[in-house]
Amino acid sequence: MFAQPKLTICVPSRNRQRYFQETIRSLLMNLRTDIEYIFADNSDDPSIMNSFMEEVIADPRVKYLPSGDRVFSMVDNWERCLHVATGEFVSVIGDDDYVDADVADLIGRTQSETPVDVLVWSRLTYNWPNNRPRHCNVCVPLGIGVHTMKREWLYEEFFGWTRHAETPNCPFSIYHGAVSRALMEKIKQKFGGRYFEHPTVDFENSCKILTTAENIIYVERPFSVLGSCPDSNSARIRTPEDMKKAHAEFMKDLGRNMDEDPYMKDFPFPLVLGLAAAIAQCQQWFRVTYGHRIDGWEKNFAAACGINCGMAADEHSYEMMVAGYREGLKKWHGGKYLEYFNPSYVSKAEAKFFMGVTDKSLFIDENSGGVQTPAELYHFVCQLISPADQLDFSFLRPARLRA
Repeated sequence: MFAQPKLTICVPSRNRQRYFQETIRSLLMNLRTDIEYIFADNSDDPSIMNSFMEEVIADPRVKYLPSGDRVFSMVDNWERCLHVATGEFVSVIGDDDYVDADVADLIGRTQSETPVDVLVWSRLTYNWPNNRPRHCNVCVPLGIGVHTMKREWLYEEFFGWTRHAETPNCPFSIYHGAVSRALMEKIKQKFGGRYFEHPTVDFENSCKILTTAENIIYVERPFSVLGSCPDSNSARIRTPEDMKKAHAEFMKDLGRNMDEDPYMKDFPFPLVLGLAAAIAQCQQWFRVTYGHRIDGWEKNFAAACGINCGMAADEHSYEMMVAGYREGLKKWHGGKYLEYFNPSYVSKAEAKFFMGVTDKSLFIDENSGGVQTPAELYHFVCQLISPADQLDFSFLRPARLRA
């Protein structure tokens, strides 16, 4: 091992041992020695991962955090990963995901050109073979640009919901990104004495990065895969009933109902409504707790709520979401922003399957190459896109993200 690893990759997990084990196997296939791995189990049955890890922990790159005598909330499970991480940069992925450890070379090359606090990249998406309710494709970004990003622009887009058509799915966080250890220590000192505070951990980290980081880098080429197994939140939540069940489990692990936290007093959008509500709750907590504000975001948020409804899995779910968001918007600011809420439903069954090239993206069948895991998809895609050593470091051309 190096004196200090260039990158620590953290993988927190709960009750998805099969996928967690495959993710661990896939990561350890890369034999480079400047990487540290932290695998944190948080399962109801500790014996499954404890047994699997007996041989894995012989690898000097690995730190294993077993399940404790209580169930950790997600925020606490992430927190304990950071407490033992020693890498110069830290990344967190899910237990059904994959990240290329060679991103450490990208970090080093970027540092040779410009200071780096945060480096993020494009991500692929992948449904595990037993989680495919319909035929899906994979969007493969073809860009090779590396850009400095103006924090002011990102702040406006995220907190102002100016890209509300995408419900500001801000990629600038430690989740499927790499954040310098120095910045995470600065965040800990500046905000609450912890690395993570709010239960919506990834978006909370985005809030803090966009008010703290100075040197933010975006890479157009993908270096990781967001996986979705049958037990992932996105896969489990297909109906309002599924959402209510998942909501109850989440609150049980958390130890309270976060919808009833004091900062939610005048913000009538419960987590059960969906992605827009989850992001907005986190931002509401951040505004109330730390006072960071931006003007004119409310109408954009209302529009995003309507777009969020259109993501519903079926018409029944759509109607339930519409009713919930509409009720919240009626109560919020006396219904002032209800006029910007214009939901529409598009049947997923009628969506056309597409393969081909559009602008800077290639769309492929997720069955391509017979891939069975996120890692296999990533390595297959690497045969189709430019190698990492051919990236274009265009630091003098700050860029906004574009869909």
